[in-house]
Amino acid sequence: MQAVITIALPFFALIFTGYAAGQTRLLSTAAISGLSVFVFYFALPALLLVSIADSPVDQITNFRLLLAWLIPSLVLFMFTYVAAGKLFGGGAAERAIQGLSTVFSNVGYVGLPLVIVAFGSEAILPAVVVVMIDTIIMVGIATAVIESDQGRGGGLWPVVRTVAGGVVRNPIILASVAGVLIGVTDWSLPGPVDSYLGLLGAAAAPAALFALGATLAGRSLGHELGRTSFLMCLKLVAHPLLVWGMAALLGLPALWVAVLVIQAALPVAANVYVLAQRYDVQVAQASTVIFMSTLVSVVTVSVVVSLFIP
Repeated sequence: MQAVITIALPFFALIFTGYAAGQTRLLSTAAISGLSVFVFYFALPALLLVSIADSPVDQITNFRLLLAWLIPSLVLFMFTYVAAGKLFGGGAAERAIQGLSTVFSNVGYVGLPLVIVAFGSEAILPAVVVVMIDTIIMVGIATAVIESDQGRGGGLWPVVRTVAGGVVRNPIILASVAGVLIGVTDWSLPGPVDSYLGLLGAAAAPAALFALGATLAGRSLGHELGRTSFLMCLKLVAHPLLVWGMAALLGLPALWVAVLVIQAALPVAANVYVLAQRYDVQVAQASTVIFMSTLVSVVTVSVVVSLFIP
């Protein structure tokens, strides 16, 4: 319980502070957008680059670590895809967005800062593995299904081009790769550069959480609450349970298990809304599930944190 009070609750307090600032119009839409750009393109990449460079990067390709996140994500995505079709109907594209909503965690804005504060730099690598699998594999699968359902044609190449373009433009992944390269080569950053990146990265956690809250201020609560509740239960309850079971089955170290389960208990990432908007599929639904899952995750993340950090 002490960990919830000292670690989890302050994080959510920052989110709701940002929400209050956005809701009361203390921050304009342009200001919120600018803050989000600062976090995504500057602060988070700086934090990742420095942290990964100082971590045991040889473990990033650990096969068991990859499977502990990938297998539960694939299973839950397919279950949601099938179950949503039977319960709510809809085409393949709609079900793909719903499936992605149950497995794509908000690691960048919430998960990374949270596990770094809770466990230190050793938590970086499993968190980065989550980001890469979600961004490359899970978004790739959802994009392939949507492209096929909307009859865009062109076979596999358009999907590969879309996903690859998203990856090479993603500063979080680029910073992660740069950090791995620095770590593998045992090259040390020059002192002034390291200090600069350290200062920039120190702003990542508070700015990311505040920006997330401010962004949520414009979201709606009232769109298809029955379907939203179904997706939230899968994301916030089933996903962490599946990841926990698979990580334990594969015999991962206790720290990695804790990091992966906490990441799975996080709310839905804004990336799902971006993909939905790009293809004009389930846009309102995606917005609602992101907002609602963020509210409910105050409870679920606090419970998970209390289980792993006495």
